[in-house]
Amino acid sequence: MEQKHIHLINELPHIYELEDMMAFCKKYTKLYIYGRALNQEYLLKYFDMCDVKIEGFIVTTVREQERACFAYRQLPVLSFGEFLERRESAGIILALSDRHYKDVIPLFRKHEFEDYFMMTEFNKRAIAYQVRPRSHEELAFEISLADHCNLSCQMCDHFSQLSKPWYVDMEQFDKDLEQMGRIYKHRIGYITLLGGEPTLHEGLIDCIKIVRREFPDSQLIILTNGVKLLELEHGKNGNLWQACRDYNVHITVTVYPIKLDYAKIEDKAKEYGVSLAMSSNIHASELTKVVKISDRHTMDLEGSVEKFYCVNCLYFNKFNVLKDGKLYMCPIAAHSNILNEKFGIRLELSKDDALDICSVDSWEEIADFSSRHVPFCRYCDLKKWGHDSQWKKSRKTMDEYFDL
Repeated sequence: MEQKHIHLINELPHIYELEDMMAFCKKYTKLYIYGRALNQEYLLKYFDMCDVKIEGFIVTTVREQERACFAYRQLPVLSFGEFLERRESAGIILALSDRHYKDVIPLFRKHEFEDYFMMTEFNKRAIAYQVRPRSHEELAFEISLADHCNLSCQMCDHFSQLSKPWYVDMEQFDKDLEQMGRIYKHRIGYITLLGGEPTLHEGLIDCIKIVRREFPDSQLIILTNGVKLLELEHGKNGNLWQACRDYNVHITVTVYPIKLDYAKIEDKAKEYGVSLAMSSNIHASELTKVVKISDRHTMDLEGSVEKFYCVNCLYFNKFNVLKDGKLYMCPIAAHSNILNEKFGIRLELSKDDALDICSVDSWEEIADFSSRHVPFCRYCDLKKWGHDSQWKKSRKTMDEYFDL
């Protein structure tokens, strides 16, 4: 069956513009957003997350329905004339679409008003995209079947090269999937089984069957390094390739510069009629087999990263992780215990960093949780995240994650 490609990786807000905007906000005792539509309400949500108080929205001419109808939360809506009466120590975040600037900027100049920050069109859209709750069809979660791995990649953001052998407990897995099925009404965008390396788990085929019991029509993906794929045609607990065909499972193989016959894997997928993708960058919108690059996701040991950076994160509002009855914002939070144990550090998780899925009644609660800042975000130094070098084996040292 043809798999629908769901690609949630979008361009992230410009981080330097975020910094400049927050520096602007600190100059004023009162702040307003110029513009009154859904994107401006999502901008208000972003400011709420960052503990920046917004007094209200400003529009050139007020329509009465604008004062009453809100999708996020209600605030006063003022005309620019009404704002001028209270302009002292007030700043404006100009968040209108660029096409309106030809009317608004002359109005500002006429009244000699210069206390405004002009957002780029890009950041207005990007921030709104990051903080809007996902639709039912866009939601997804991933499950680590094994935290450890049969490769040892530097700077792995699941910390699998640092992990002791750990396998998901099948009883817990079954219980968690049953509850997720209830929450999502047995329908979700996609589910990913990964690790570490998921093919290390002898119960992989049983995991597939459990997922399909609860989510019969959702996209199901196995994300693997591919090392064991060919031998699992004759696995201890069955033929993985036949199971992927029978249960409509898509396989994504991350391509590494290792001695692995990727052509044989492609041939095997064709033989069984299994959907297969191979890429050196699984987050790219177009699959590629260029040289594998390692990204360094720098962490802050002190947890001093300001809240406003969170929307610049690759994982924010995208890759929820289900682990032992809890749903985490991202894999870094979900697997932080591995870093703590390996290096004797204390990256703290609070009760607000995860949802107890047994206390969740609807998928909308998860969509809301996923689109908000969580306390663990303070450990991710996003300004220093980025491509580091070509892939190589890990030295398993702290400097792969921390500036020491």
